[in-house]
Amino acid sequence: MLTKTDYILRSLQKIRNKKWEFFIISRIIHALDDDEIEFVTQQYVRREDATYALTDLYLPQFNLHLEIDEPHHEEEIEKQKDTLRTRDLVLVTGHRIERLKVQKNDKTLKSLSEIRSEVDDLVKKIRLQKTLASDFVPWDFETRYSPKPVIERGVVRIADNVVFRTQTDAMRCFGFKGKGWQKGAWKIPDGSNDYLWFPRLFEHGMWRNELSEDGTAIHERAINSEGRASIKKQRQDISEQPNRRAIVFAKAKDALGYSLLRYVGTFQPRITETDPDVISFYRLATTEKVRI
Repeated sequence: MLTKTDYILRSLQKIRNKKWEFFIISRIIHALDDDEIEFVTQQYVRREDATYALTDLYLPQFNLHLEIDEPHHEEEIEKQKDTLRTRDLVLVTGHRIERLKVQKNDKTLKSLSEIRSEVDDLVKKIRLQKTLASDFVPWDFETRYSPKPVIERGVVRIADNVVFRTQTDAMRCFGFKGKGWQKGAWKIPDGSNDYLWFPRLFEHGMWRNELSEDGTAIHERAINSEGRASIKKQRQDISEQPNRRAIVFAKAKDALGYSLLRYVGTFQPRITETDPDVISFYRLATTEKVRI
């Protein structure tokens, strides 16, 4: 079982070959000296201008990202495009991105004292933000992926960075009492037409699912005969139950390669007449009440 110590050491070990990134992030973590602040190294994000970025440090409690601008930074994004499709993506709408440049305007490297000063200024900002935050929730690694704190809050929210490791953990927030579940969807047994959906937002098996750039739509496309048969059945179900809603937990992998399920919103399917192989889902809500 992965412990908090394992997580921290592996996160730093992952960037050990990137000298500036390792120096700066290590200094931030040590200078903060605060086990209540959660951090993620090498977080993929989708910017508001529809481009992708690999933010070197992400602090989920503050919706804060740090990008360390080294000479090879853009090349690194190009190299990792194949990895990007399976990785956990955070939409950065409303997030703050801080940039720390290793080079001066004349392309010469800054001195270590200059870098340390800029890093220490950022650390002061983070500490102040924590002090001023009335809704700050300390990082409890042991329950980070547990349904218990979500159930206690009573809501699932995109803003809370809700992620789970297993489908059953997500399902327990909506009344699931069983031991396991292997299917890609589960109908909530509360008399509503709502269900949980666990899609991979990339090409896999008989599907190619795509999340829109602003996160407000998912397009499910069949890519073989099995998928088309499923689309046909789904179209029939939607016609019979037009008010069905999908509470979506997207499958991905975190920076350490562990599988996770991130809540990306509650969506309603709509049948498109322009392409019989596609069903589109449009986001209705970014918050969903827990049902137990």
